[in-house]
Amino acid sequence: MILFDYMKQIADDNYDLFYNQSYATAGHNGPHGHEDTPARNTSHYLIIYCFLYKKTHDEKYLKISRKFADYLMALQKKSKSGAVHCMLSDKFDHLNGLIGQGWVIEALLYYYELSNDERCLQTAKSIFFSQSYNWKEHLWHRIELDGRDIGIDPTYNHHVWFAACAYKLNNYCNDNTVHKIITDFLTLGAERDFKIYDDGLLCHHVAINSPILYKTKYKRIIKQFFSPIKFLNPQKFDYKFIEYAYHIFSLYGFCILKEKYGYMSLFSSSKYMKAVDYAKDICNILKNNGIYDALNKNRKFNPYSYSYNSFAFEYPYVAKQCEFKDVDFNYLCEVQNRLMYDEQTKMFTRNQPDIDTWNARIYELIRYYEWD
Repeated sequence: MILFDYMKQIADDNYDLFYNQSYATAGHNGPHGHEDTPARNTSHYLIIYCFLYKKTHDEKYLKISRKFADYLMALQKKSKSGAVHCMLSDKFDHLNGLIGQGWVIEALLYYYELSNDERCLQTAKSIFFSQSYNWKEHLWHRIELDGRDIGIDPTYNHHVWFAACAYKLNNYCNDNTVHKIITDFLTLGAERDFKIYDDGLLCHHVAINSPILYKTKYKRIIKQFFSPIKFLNPQKFDYKFIEYAYHIFSLYGFCILKEKYGYMSLFSSSKYMKAVDYAKDICNILKNNGIYDALNKNRKFNPYSYSYNSFAFEYPYVAKQCEFKDVDFNYLCEVQNRLMYDEQTKMFTRNQPDIDTWNARIYELIRYYEWD
């Protein structure tokens, strides 16, 4: 299955349902299992439909894009803080962390570039400033829907993606504050929080202390103790298990920022280059995510990888931006097909915890398609 064709297929197959309900069907955050509102998938599909309109000039894609943008703007107006309600689960927050807010900003700005709808620009700006930047810690605090400050988001790629999705605000708004914040985050913030393991694998969490991170560190110590027997149950005993699956996704966020801020020292640093080198070794990444075992020994692969953070979606843009040579994208798609494609449903429903979110995330390929 060619992924561009699949993108158009799912967009068309869902068109009538999505158009009639004015939003995309919600998922549950993949294997994390947190029930979402329609905000995330509507944001991703808004980009897909805008992209399809640019490719085909079919007015139906523009019509549903307007509906989706209106839905997101209306949802944003319901909160006291100016943030968007992205998650129904009460386990962490109702924002889906900073990244949930970033995804809505990303979609509204993509539609703004197509439509010049000033309301989208102002809504995106309001969402960005609904979250509070801490100039001392060089990170963002999450501000809940009701206005409560619930602390710094502990997940580093949430900050990276929030910045990546929002940096274009500085291009369109008569306000240099966005640029100043992101510059601070990529300089003083990155000095502390951009961390890698010896092999170049990106660390998942910020480096400051928090109650959530104390719990994470405790779990990591336990898993490190059991690392000699991690082969018995990689998902349980490998303390890098989730980070393997998020490396390309996190690097994708940095690659977006590099388009604008590539002159900054972070992007020529030895740590960043080592993280890029780790990404070059796609065979090692597939191995660490259990892909070869799943293909050859019928074992479970890392559920946070292909069935959530799909390398087939993310790797092409990263490889293009990082100027990787001799990358076989067809092989990535072949692996995706063998693991997940179902000839009966004509979708990637095998080994799949959340087909609605996974389908929406195919929008990540669009940056690769639009790369100059």
